[in-house]
Amino acid sequence: MVKESGFVRELEEIGLTEKESVVYLALLSLGTGTAYRIAETCDVKKPTVYVTLEDLRKKGLVLKVPHAKKALFSARDINEFLTEQESRLKSVRAIVPQLHSLGGRRPDVLYFSGMSGVAQACDYKYRELLGKTLCCFYSNLKGVDEKVLHLYERWDRKAVADGISFKVIVEKGNTENDMVKLAKNNDDIKVKYLKDYTYPPTQSIEIAENFIRITNERELQTTIIDDKQTAEAMRQIFNIVWEKGV
Repeated sequence: MVKESGFVRELEEIGLTEKESVVYLALLSLGTGTAYRIAETCDVKKPTVYVTLEDLRKKGLVLKVPHAKKALFSARDINEFLTEQESRLKSVRAIVPQLHSLGGRRPDVLYFSGMSGVAQACDYKYRELLGKTLCCFYSNLKGVDEKVLHLYERWDRKAVADGISFKVIVEKGNTENDMVKLAKNNDDIKVKYLKDYTYPPTQSIEIAENFIRITNERELQTTIIDDKQTAEAMRQIFNIVWEKGV
């Protein structure tokens, strides 16, 4: 039985439940398999395996193989999972000093994953954005899934039509971002380019009045920090960089 391999406890240390650890290890040993085959391998009931696989998929550790006649699953490399978690922690750790200064109230931090998660994050407190300006560090979208690009195109046009204005910072030469294209014919979208863009090109940061939204388009993951003081601190940083734009 996979549970006897000795790795279950270690996986529990990174936030997996015992069943999630057992199912993940079984799938890892198979490479690719159906829920029935996984259940046989780890001696967990098939209905439980289905539920656990979905939980692991949401956490980014399991992929569902598309276009298969039967539902097939494959285990994702644990290093990729850990790298994503470290990236999230790095993004939040950068504003730890501001968070420490907040005093009593702890900011709400929300995580979204997958296409549906990114779409949900885009619409987070949408009504609060109407008539306001969103300050954005936008990533280079080369190589990003077309579904993400279409999602952004629809959202961008809706936001502009609803009266949301934008101040956008991108690296010089970035023509992939839809908001950059829209700026050519819209005075409510202002864009500045940085020649030496040291900001990670795979992360986009959008700063609203009361929250910030951090999205990795390639990994389909969004983190929202819902806190006005944190948003104000990030906006100050944005304004400093904005002054350096060309």
